[in-house]
Amino acid sequence: MRLIAAILTCGALALAALAGQELWLLLTAAPQKDTGVQIAAVSQSDAPRPPQKQAHRWPALFGERQPPKPTAAATPQAAPQPPKTPKPPIESLGYVLKGRVQAGPATWAIVSHPSGEQLVRQGDALRAGITIARIDAKGLWISREGDAPELLEFTQ
Repeated sequence: MRLIAAILTCGALALAALAGQELWLLLTAAPQKDTGVQIAAVSQSDAPRPPQKQAHRWPALFGERQPPKPTAAATPQAAPQPPKTPKPPIESLGYVLKGRVQAGPATWAIVSHPSGEQLVRQGDALRAGITIARIDAKGLWISREGDAPELLEFTQ
């Protein structure tokens, strides 16, 4: 049984090689000159021809072509807004930094307020709109409504 499979495999390989050689000869052969007479199709009747089919127009794969958009220099700019009123210092809101605790990579801070004390870490919110940006040796950096962080220092 194995002998028959080996013989058939060799025969199939030989036929595949022969087919590959024929394909190679067909693809690399120079085009032959046409020496024959061309035959033109002549219609016997003068009847109008039926309308030819138009090529099917497929929808655009990536959307339709759009005209260029005006540049930023051509668009009118909004009137400049007046500067925001400065916010009062964070200490005036009643917050006092009582201490800092560091356990490994985590750093915590104890913040006192007339409403009570809180243990906070970076990313926590003291109240709505006031978040802890970072805690370092200088003190507690607080960001109000996404503004630049302000430093709440230790009381002396």
